[in-house]
Amino acid sequence: MILDGNSFTLKNLRHELDHPSQLSISPEASDLVNRSRNVVEHILDEGDVVYGVNTGFGRLANEQISSDNLKQLQVNLLRSHAAGTGEYLARRTVRLILLLKINSLLRGYSGIRLEVIEALIYFYNNDLIPTVRERGSVGASGDLAPLADLALPLIGEGSFLSPDGEAIPAEMILKSHKYATIDLREKEGLSLINGTQLSTALAIEAIFSIKDLFFTISATGAFSTEVMLGTDTAFREEIQQARNQVGQNYAGKLLFHLMKESGYREAHVNCDRVQDFYSIRCMPQVHGSFYDLISYAEGILIREANSTTDNPVTIIDDNVIVSGGNFHAAPIAHVMDFLAITLADVASMSERRIAAFQDSAQSSLPMFLMNKAGLNSGLMIAQVSAAALASENKSLAHPASVDSIPTSANQEDHVSMAPIAGYQLRQLINNTSHIFAIELLCAAQARDLNPKYSLANCSDDIYHLIRQNVPYLEEDGVLSGHIEHIATLVQSGSIAEIVNQNIQDLA
Repeated sequence: MILDGNSFTLKNLRHELDHPSQLSISPEASDLVNRSRNVVEHILDEGDVVYGVNTGFGRLANEQISSDNLKQLQVNLLRSHAAGTGEYLARRTVRLILLLKINSLLRGYSGIRLEVIEALIYFYNNDLIPTVRERGSVGASGDLAPLADLALPLIGEGSFLSPDGEAIPAEMILKSHKYATIDLREKEGLSLINGTQLSTALAIEAIFSIKDLFFTISATGAFSTEVMLGTDTAFREEIQQARNQVGQNYAGKLLFHLMKESGYREAHVNCDRVQDFYSIRCMPQVHGSFYDLISYAEGILIREANSTTDNPVTIIDDNVIVSGGNFHAAPIAHVMDFLAITLADVASMSERRIAAFQDSAQSSLPMFLMNKAGLNSGLMIAQVSAAALASENKSLAHPASVDSIPTSANQEDHVSMAPIAGYQLRQLINNTSHIFAIELLCAAQARDLNPKYSLANCSDDIYHLIRQNVPYLEEDGVLSGHIEHIATLVQSGSIAEIVNQNIQDLA
């Protein structure tokens, strides 16, 4: 992959994350980096006092640093800011953070030498993944503590994370590679730790999972509608067009398509059920709003992946360095909070369909999806588990970005809390995957309780995937293992892949 600071797409980022390549730098980006560094050198030659170059940091910005201490200033910055707590982030996440940091530095605003960026590329290309503690950032002034962890190995400190999760001292690894450490110069330590790369990485990982979840959610809702003898009338295109919402139009079209050629649907075309309950009938509206937000989030995130979130920044044409607030991760925090809210809402809708499966009055199926209910409790407590997860989601969906707490002696008095939004969203995605796993468990059980009709193609493919390892329950058995297995299918994208195979001819 040739990096130029401007050309990431979510598609090529996802491919790179799944299949890491060897990175290189475009000639244009190299030129911009060198010209940006020249601005810093010019400032030093002129003797100007500029934040981040020859001053302290944060509330200490007014403390001028003597020229003979400027290099030590950058080393001290990395050491003092490596104050994170908690477990180490997964190697995959850190690899994405590293990739985003490299790309951001190549845009020609950070005043960093090319050799420092080349050292980060060496780490990436040789699978040297720094240990980064997950907690300690408030999302402004950038993700300081995590990015300090990321940068420490450049000076031979910190550690790298082995494939089995062991932290190995960076000095030892670099010595085995015969790779020299970097002597940081003015502005470089600050450029390395200032930025939104942790927050953005969490959001990008989330959007990949959520995009898969959207298709899984749609197919699960269609499957449930079929086996509860619901109608696809509410999914008709004319209804969605009357609303004039883009996401709703797509979600309705998708649901209608997924129920094509369903024997269950055909079996009750002339039944006396006038309309279905809301968690079936209103799926186009709720799923569609979710789809619109996913599309919005994708735009925000890809712009951020191709952004400079450093401070201060060099302006090459004017040969100056200016301070601003690009490190503030508000756009990322807001979009993750929005996604959390809508995902919690969609998951709550799923829980209501799970509850409907347990009640003969709503599902037209045996109570608790068990022929011998009474002696057997069936899927009664599976619904309780779904309810617990849905309720937890409501707490996790509380927007992290509405909170702020002053830092750095009130110099940094409004922060984004984007990483907290990211961790909440990550847990919410996991909870929601399990809720939909429970709904799929119910739908597959319902299909076997009323097997005389044929499923639509997509539902049938999903049903057979589930039945490879999860049996029909004639009597009570332990359910948690079945739920976990189906949740793995959801989280791996296996079900989303089935959906995408079945909608290739969707206009």
